[in-house]
Amino acid sequence: MKIHGEWEVSQVRNVVVRAFAGNFNEQGVRAMFEDYKAIAPTGVAWASLAQGEYWEMAPTAALKAYTSMRDWAIAHGCQCIAFVCPSRFHLDIVQRNSGVVPGDDFYVCTTTEEACAWLTAKGFPFSIQDFQHTAFLEKAKRTLENDPLSSFFRVA
Repeated sequence: MKIHGEWEVSQVRNVVVRAFAGNFNEQGVRAMFEDYKAIAPTGVAWASLAQGEYWEMAPTAALKAYTSMRDWAIAHGCQCIAFVCPSRFHLDIVQRNSGVVPGDDFYVCTTTEEACAWLTAKGFPFSIQDFQHTAFLEKAKRTLENDPLSSFFRVA
């Protein structure tokens, strides 16, 4: 089956960054997960920034696959995850279908700057200047602006 969804993964010091956008299917989540696992540090504490500001949605199976990605990260040294979520609507869908709930190790916010501040406060210094996926986000934004259904998903 064809992979749906777009992403980039990078590592800055001990922070693994995933920028993702569009509509994902289960294959897309699993492929992104493989890229995430390949870049994650081993033998040290690390954190994750999941920049999903332009993520549109995913079916239940893909959201359940996200749970295994989070569980894997925590089991392999990830101390905390900051998730930039597009809207309360998206967060509700994620929580309902994946079981992932904000807490001490999982923070949900609406901007990259807020995610950076939270990661820094948790002991993983990261600034907006460290974020390497600005061009990816700009492309995703342009794509959404040209999609007549995108405003449907941008409910605050």
